Amino acid sequence: MHDATSHFPVFRLAIAPGVPSPHLSALLALHRAEEPETTITFHEVTSEALVAGLLHEGRYDAGLSLDNPTHVSLKSQALWTESMAVVMPVRFPLLDQAMLTIADLRNYPVYRWQVEACSLLDERLASLTPVGQENIQRVTSFEMMALWIAAGYGVGLSAQSRIRPVPEWGLSMRPLADGPYDVVTYLQRPHAQADSAAERFERRALQIARADAA
Repeated sequence: MHDATSHFPVFRLAIAPGVPSPHLSALLALHRAEEPETTITFHEVTSEALVAGLLHEGRYDAGLSLDNPTHVSLKSQALWTESMAVVMPVRFPLLDQAMLTIADLRNYPVYRWQVEACSLLDERLASLTPVGQENIQRVTSFEMMALWIAAGYGVGLSAQSRIRPVPEWGLSMRPLADGPYDVVTYLQRPHAQADSAAERFERRALQIARADAA
């Protein structure tokens, strides 16, 4: 896609909540190194707006989301998978365990950011006793989750790559043993011609995904 006011091509990338990660940073750096003449513009949107923008009026050239909508007009490609883990404050009773299960969290308020969709995790959380279910707290961002947990109000569940960079919050992480509890990032784009900007972006995204899995 070319911007009418510029001589350089512009690639319009829609990004849904929960997607930003070290993988995305690596992908954007690779794109910049291999195709510096193409400018990427970022559009932070909901998953619903992402799909609508790809399908109607061609507002975006591609999108990244933790949802995987099925539509005949869109190509959806799974990229990288991230494991969920428990995040808790330091000096917490469960810190003496190297790994945890969902059942271990039964007696604590559990903070959950719903954009990190994981069906198995939600099923296991729903299997807690009614009292435990009342302890599940919904938050609007990872930062809000980290704030409550660092203050000692409970534990949280989030992607490991999101937890690792925030030790300054006074938080600790423990893997989950009874999974796998994973979230997957998907690339969605309209079906395009060979060697289009969207196809080249997808090739680079898969390159990052393969390097992470190696």
